[in-house]
Amino acid sequence: MPKYANSTSYAGRQSNKNLTGQSRFATTAEAAAGTNEALAISPATLASAVGDLVPSATTAIEGVVLLTDNNSPVATKFYADSLAIAGAPDWEETVKGIGELATDAEAVTGTATDVAIVPSSLTARLAAPGAIGGTTPAAGSFTTLSASGLSSLSGSATILTGGTALNLASDASADAVNIGTGAAARAIIIGNTSGATAVTINTGTGHFTVNTTGAGDIILNSDDTVLIDADGVLELNSSAGVIGIGNDADAFDINIGTGTAARTITIGNSTGATQLDLESGTGPINIGTNAIAHSVVIGNNTGATAVNIDVGTGNFDLNGVGATTFDIGAATTTGTITIGGTAQTGTMTLGDSSGTNIVQIGSGEGATTVNVAGGATNPKVVNIATGAVANVVTIGSASGAAQLDLLAGTGNFSLDGAATTTYTIGASTTSGTITIGGTAQTGTLSIGDSSGTMTLELGAGEGATTVAIAGGGTAANTVNIATGAVANVVTIGTVTGAASLDLLAGTGNFTLNGAATTTYTIGASTTSGTITIGGTAQTGTLSIGDTSGTMALELGAGEGATTVSIATGATAAKTVNIATGAVANAVTIGSETGAAQLDLKAGSGDVNVYGNLVLQNVATQLEMNGGAVTDFIGRGTLVAGTVTISNTNIAATDRIFVTRYALNASPALGHFITTISAGASFTVASYDASGGAETADVSGFDYFIVRQN
Repeated sequence: MPKYANSTSYAGRQSNKNLTGQSRFATTAEAAAGTNEALAISPATLASAVGDLVPSATTAIEGVVLLTDNNSPVATKFYADSLAIAGAPDWEETVKGIGELATDAEAVTGTATDVAIVPSSLTARLAAPGAIGGTTPAAGSFTTLSASGLSSLSGSATILTGGTALNLASDASADAVNIGTGAAARAIIIGNTSGATAVTINTGTGHFTVNTTGAGDIILNSDDTVLIDADGVLELNSSAGVIGIGNDADAFDINIGTGTAARTITIGNSTGATQLDLESGTGPINIGTNAIAHSVVIGNNTGATAVNIDVGTGNFDLNGVGATTFDIGAATTTGTITIGGTAQTGTMTLGDSSGTNIVQIGSGEGATTVNVAGGATNPKVVNIATGAVANVVTIGSASGAAQLDLLAGTGNFSLDGAATTTYTIGASTTSGTITIGGTAQTGTLSIGDSSGTMTLELGAGEGATTVAIAGGGTAANTVNIATGAVANVVTIGTVTGAASLDLLAGTGNFTLNGAATTTYTIGASTTSGTITIGGTAQTGTLSIGDTSGTMALELGAGEGATTVSIATGATAAKTVNIATGAVANAVTIGSETGAAQLDLKAGSGDVNVYGNLVLQNVATQLEMNGGAVTDFIGRGTLVAGTVTISNTNIAATDRIFVTRYALNASPALGHFITTISAGASFTVASYDASGGAETADVSGFDYFIVRQN
């Protein structure tokens, strides 16, 4: 049959590239596809097949090319690269034509106008550059960069010295040099801290000005010396803050005006309430102490001017040379001159000299009143010519009605002399009365108070004499018998018959005292009597063994079966302190011998232990009461995994320690968790590892409660 649709066509075989036979022409699409080997291409489909099947030529692929007509730029084929176009002119700056590449020498010379610079010759040109310029910014390195006009760098710039000085405005032109003057916040750094780097800023007759605004600070910091020197005025001012000089914590001297030149140094001013403070630590404040004769003036006598010189526990020294004259208040007429403080407790010395001098007090011709120790608030001690030399002291005068009163208050009046001094009292008195001791005397009247061997007889006759010593019942008397510091033997009373001895004291003190080694015996012979120390209603302090020395105080330490009771009365509450002083006392109460027992009892209060509580001996234990609803130890058994135990004494901050003591055949055991209901009870519950209630736990447990203070 025919191979194609036409029924009349050749019915033989179909042709292909290897066989002859019937064939037809390819369509445009079939020609462009280029896959059918049994079709023929007509002129009409050839162009389409060539356009699609033959590629455009490249440097690596052969293909279709388009020749230029000089109106459209096209690629030049490699086979035309070496062609020389006959008759073509040489190129120039304004003429197109055949060109030539520049040599390195031509590129360096830079004068030829008809050759082209390529990368190889450009490198030679840049290695020996001349003056350059351009419109496109780029990076470059130069040995010399000069400009006769304005040069601007709009970006970041780094200028390195490369071993040569960097000069900025080093010519003689009087133009401003601006660095960082643009209106933007920036940090400007000049210089560095490496090695011997130095920064020098010089000015002529113009100013050197550093300005900051707002909160900007001017900081000058040096690890070495800072020198500020001026041939003119040097001022340091602050318009809105404190001026601090030497206000850091460095222990170095501050010198003001110490240069060797005559100058006036002024600190402070006289405007308004201006104040000047000179302060120091433990070192001195020295004013005018150098060895040059000059005047030191402090204060003035204008108006209400005051000068206060205060010292603490150190000394105040006003001194001069041997011939110095000291004037204090020489011009004062109606004012008051006060020497010594109103509450002074030290020594005031006036005329305390080793030379022969005259001390005059109130010796002028005026009607002067001289008061010595006339204050009436506190007692004074007045010593006149008490030195151990043959002083001649005259007090008062025998002229006219001159009067001498020697008065003493509640203190002593002493009239004393040497061992052989004779005292005459009232030797010229004939009809007068000699009275020793006042009718209202409250002090001590001593007669025969001698360190020698003497006999003092007072009512020593054989008559039935009544000697009354301080027997008046109106005022309280003090009676001293044999109180001298010698081995006196004093016997009062007798053991004869029913003789009795009463030592009585009222609201005053009763003292029984002796020397350091004295032994006191009270009731040594008493066997069945009672010895009482202290009153039954005493409210004062009863001290036994209150000493600063090392001693042994024994109370009931004998071998008898003694009962020692301390503060056992049940009517009023007592406070008993044993070794409470703030020292490392060692206190032992009780004994560890045999069945010795120690009871520490407290009611609703606490027994406080501030150190560690140590059970020192072996086989000792801690016991406590348990079972009541107020006790802190006991036992419990879980019911379905929980139980609530009543305890009216438990607090919210108590700590409960629980341990299991019996399993009670529990199918499961959990972890104990306690919950406190303060003042009522606490609950113990069992939980498994995932936090669920362990209701199968019916084990028994012990609990122990500790209170956190």
